[in-house]
Amino acid sequence: MPVETLQPPSRTASISAARPSIGVLDVWSHIEPRFGGVGPAASALSTAVGRYGMRIAQVAICHESEKTLADGIDSRVSKIRSSAPRGIADLRIANALRQAVGAADVCHVHGMWVPHCLAARRLARELGKPVVSSVHGGLEQWELRHKWLKKALYSWLLERPSLERSGCLRALSEREVGDYRRYGSRAAIALVPNGIEPLERVNPSRFLEWFPELKHKQIVLFLGRIHEKKGILNLVRAWKTVAARRHDAHLVIAGPSYEDAGDKVRELISDLQLRQAVTLAGVISGPIKTEALSASKYFCLPSYSEGLSVAVLEALSIGLPPVITPECNFQRVEACGAGRITSNEPDTLADTLVSCLDQGSRPWQDMSRASQRLARTDFDWNAIGATMGSVYEWLLGGDRPDCVVVK
Repeated sequence: MPVETLQPPSRTASISAARPSIGVLDVWSHIEPRFGGVGPAASALSTAVGRYGMRIAQVAICHESEKTLADGIDSRVSKIRSSAPRGIADLRIANALRQAVGAADVCHVHGMWVPHCLAARRLARELGKPVVSSVHGGLEQWELRHKWLKKALYSWLLERPSLERSGCLRALSEREVGDYRRYGSRAAIALVPNGIEPLERVNPSRFLEWFPELKHKQIVLFLGRIHEKKGILNLVRAWKTVAARRHDAHLVIAGPSYEDAGDKVRELISDLQLRQAVTLAGVISGPIKTEALSASKYFCLPSYSEGLSVAVLEALSIGLPPVITPECNFQRVEACGAGRITSNEPDTLADTLVSCLDQGSRPWQDMSRASQRLARTDFDWNAIGATMGSVYEWLLGGDRPDCVVVK
């Protein structure tokens, strides 16, 4: 299992010489887009903490076949590559991680139900390093019900005792604070959300050239893994009604398929005779993704379970009003007038989407501006990096920050 050389970003010049430099190691699994947003969110948090003035190192545990970095993952990330079965991966990962953990002052472990979490936490304890654990929605009720027997046994034997030995748990939302407590954890919890760098709209001409059927259409964009937990099948069912009531509406589904969910989506589109009203755009990234966001009228993520979606943050930042479920954990979206929170039950979702599409240009512009304000006030990476940095300082003997809940 080779380990690529660690190349953490250099310290920012803004750090005070009087404050000791703290070394932080972030560890997660997978680098490719098909594995979702944990890697991009973990990497972006690490980079933001680096701007706060801490030395950072990022390590991703990857399969040997993974080559393409997902948007948002720092190109300097170090990779531990392995094709080992899960049963023996834990020990091998720990051996490969030992140098990186030894060089850090604090270890931040991202994810759940995967061997690197147990390995990194155990190694950090052996070397006397405090651990922060982020489960990124892994304790949502949908997630716990999915493969529940396997997860129940794994929790009892391994995950729960390992997680409880963390010096601090990091929650993305108030809902996740409750998830930790329902799971039985009594550890301190730091409420620190994901963030987003400001995005600006661009000319979407290339995206529209790739998909000419979208020209002059009112586009609703689904962007993310094509996974049943994202509510994607209910969105397609809802679109049958939307397309009948709004002939100018078009649904774009962009992202990698998870297991057989992509096949189910294609089959449902065919069964509902929606091929003229739905475009499967595949995996899009970089400038083309920005063009897709810019070309769209609304973003839709009718998920059953989320941590704090990077895709929703991207939509907010660019001024694309989101239509989401409560499980997406953006409670302020509707209160701020930035979007709509609704059920993913097909009839209700269809009514919500049609209502949004029926709005005039001025209400939509108000929602768009509110989306951008929300992204810049609540989800600014610089502020979030400073907050997370204060948690690391507290674990090393500093004052407890306000974001930490100890009961």
